[in-house]
Amino acid sequence: MDTKGNINKPLHTDYLNNKMKSIRKRHKELTHATPHKLRHTGATLAKQAGMSLEAISEALTHSDTGTTQIYVNTSNVVPMAVGEFALKSIKQ
Repeated sequence: MDTKGNINKPLHTDYLNNKMKSIRKRHKELTHATPHKLRHTGATLAKQAGMSLEAISEALTHSDTGTTQIYVNTSNVVPMAVGEFALKSIKQ
């Protein structure tokens, strides 16, 4: 949800960058992450969970599954400790 209460709508990159910067300031132990890195992480986790490359490609709005293949075969992912922290923060 964004600051205007929009749910299930794309978030602006500036909004995400500002939120992530704010979290990093308060929790210096976290690894640096960016919205783009989160896209890689989400794609990688979806592939590991068994989602088809075509479905991931569609979710990421890639016109070519070759681009998506790069996303799921990369080390450019957020370490799970950051993801686990984010999940805990959302639940609070």
